[in-house]
Amino acid sequence: MSIQCLSIGATPCEEECAQVGRPDYEERSRRECLVFQRMLERLHPAPNAEAWLEVKSFAHDFGRHHQVCVCFNEQDEAACHYANRLERKMPAQWDAIAIYELLWQERKERFSCAVVRGEIDEVPAPYRSTDFPALPADKTFPELCRMFPL
Repeated sequence: MSIQCLSIGATPCEEECAQVGRPDYEERSRRECLVFQRMLERLHPAPNAEAWLEVKSFAHDFGRHHQVCVCFNEQDEAACHYANRLERKMPAQWDAIAIYELLWQERKERFSCAVVRGEIDEVPAPYRSTDFPALPADKTFPELCRMFPL
């Protein structure tokens, strides 16, 4: 079995992404890659094949950079088709759920840091879960914000 990993990117192709070398790169990049991976899994569920998405870290002149990659068994025809489809149909922009998740995750991280610094006693209840909120796919970002205030 030969596993190949194809880099898809860190964000949708028309979106700005964290820049290697910037002070906030590590946390912002990990957040963007996590949400981008979730968005791709939502838009393009993996077939019953030896293929999956994961965030990988690569060496760079200014440190390490992170990318969402599709890993697949190149001897599995369905897995190869899945990897090629992901590369061809990469979304140009964040969808409503991804925008919400980016903001939710950023706030969750800020609350956690505020607890560590002693600025607040505990993380607010909506941000304590290790899982993202379950959001309906048919809503716009403003609708999601009304239904699930940030």
